[in-house]
Amino acid sequence: MQNHFLHVLRESSAPVGELLAGVGLLTESARAAGIPVLYTLKTAEREPDGRETSFGHPRLPGGEDSRDVVDAIRPQVGDSVLVAKRFSAFAGTRLRRRLAELGRDQPVIVGVFARTQVLLTAADAWMQDMEPFVVADAVADRAHDDHRMAVDWIAATCGAVRTVRGVADVFGVSDSQRR
Repeated sequence: MQNHFLHVLRESSAPVGELLAGVGLLTESARAAGIPVLYTLKTAEREPDGRETSFGHPRLPGGEDSRDVVDAIRPQVGDSVLVAKRFSAFAGTRLRRRLAELGRDQPVIVGVFARTQVLLTAADAWMQDMEPFVVADAVADRAHDDHRMAVDWIAATCGAVRTVRGVADVFGVSDSQRR
């Protein structure tokens, strides 16, 4: 989760603190369980032909700080970092290939802009014969209704929707390890 996008969510009163706490617990517990952690990041670059790609989303400014992942969940040694060009984390990236290399076909999806990035990534995973899991309290959007629509649509069509606590339990995190 990049600083700029979290700033946009804060401006709309999205629960960014809870989002970061949940994602932090999931990334820590995944690493502790030996489960790979992968990040997809957006760049400030335009399409080569100058086409618009943000479609109602805030543009990522060119400054380095805005592109950085927030410190609380910064990628660690051993994590994979891919650059995304579209709303789906699979479009234009090596994500599918990287998951295959890792022997994984059940991505756990967290992140910002549930109605686009999260929803399209989950749908794309499902269309590639994967079993996506979306963590409802570890995804956010600028409006609660957009978050709810995305989570409901995913649950009805292409993925399993879980909570941070439920996924952390599957990862094997004990109550004493929870924040």
